[in-house]
Amino acid sequence: MQSETTRGRICIKRICAILLAVATVVAAAAQQSGGGTPPQPADMHNSRNSLDWAGAYEGVLPCAGCPGTKTRLTLNRDDSYRLVTQAQGSQNAEKSVSGVFMWQPSGNAITLDERGGRQQFSVGEGRLTLLRPESGAAQSPAANLVLTLAAPHGRDLEQQLGHYRWTLVFATDANNRRIDGLPPSQDHPVVLSFAGSRLSVQGPCNTLVGGYQVTAANRLTVNGVASTRMACDPALMEADSALSNLLAKPLQVQMTGRQHASAQLQLVSPGNGTLNFTGEPTPESLYGAGSTVFLEIAAQSVACPNPPSPNTRCMQYRKRHYDDEGLEVGTPGEWRPLTANIEGFTHREGVRNVLRVKQFQRPASTANAPSNLDVLDLVVESEIVKP
Repeated sequence: MQSETTRGRICIKRICAILLAVATVVAAAAQQSGGGTPPQPADMHNSRNSLDWAGAYEGVLPCAGCPGTKTRLTLNRDDSYRLVTQAQGSQNAEKSVSGVFMWQPSGNAITLDERGGRQQFSVGEGRLTLLRPESGAAQSPAANLVLTLAAPHGRDLEQQLGHYRWTLVFATDANNRRIDGLPPSQDHPVVLSFAGSRLSVQGPCNTLVGGYQVTAANRLTVNGVASTRMACDPALMEADSALSNLLAKPLQVQMTGRQHASAQLQLVSPGNGTLNFTGEPTPESLYGAGSTVFLEIAAQSVACPNPPSPNTRCMQYRKRHYDDEGLEVGTPGEWRPLTANIEGFTHREGVRNVLRVKQFQRPASTANAPSNLDVLDLVVESEIVKP
């Protein structure tokens, strides 16, 4: 009969043997996945799961025996690609191949299949960097190995468009001449807003609303357009007409500088002209989804409490409540001074308004700014109040 000590030693030996076998299997799996480094955890942030990497990238890459290769590499969400190349200075037609690519275990680089020459690229924000230039290609430090994102692709482009409010800077006709009156002035900006499948265009006079879609070739089409019918100064009406004409046909979308401070948008109509916009990030893209409240703004403003400068005036507001059918319910709240502005709303003395407002919570790290950001969503009521 075995003693307790002997049985304990046998159990320990068995456990050690099991642990040794598990370690051997793990080591072998690590070697098969690319050397002795174990694969990264599935939830680790990398280019594959953290970046909007799908799209068309362009640049000139080094090549053997030529000044460089003009390259356009389009990556799709289904891990397929299209590679278009042409040697600089060559009269030969472009060479186009399609295939599939594989992500490397790190999730930060891709490898094209044999049709793409097994080329490898690291994937960064808005750029691809060639890791293995073709044999004999220029290897000088000045050699360019980077392809830059020309435009996001498909649904990714639609999402990027929706992250900004696009303000028209200038427009040109088919002969690249400036179109007078677009935009008419700073007091009458032309602003595009993409939300879901809807496009809203704040024109010089009227507002256009319709559906839109962006094709795989980055062409924007607008359909089912409805317009307000306000009568304005003839110059504004003429600018409205010119804007409508430019939006009437499919437009090629060219978006650059996707960083918040430098987003630019061009809408190009081959036969009509080009619209040039700058982008301002929407509150949703900065702070996430907001909450909706209804605020009544009194006709008369009041002196601000603890104003930063003497004689500063503040709007008065109180909360209003409505049910799902738009009927007022409950009792309005107390009148209070509003110490911050409502973005998109300008108060006029003697005019009472009821506003639908989106409220956003700013991060605590936002310096010298109120904790809430109020943005006008809709003017529900407007009334001139006699003194």
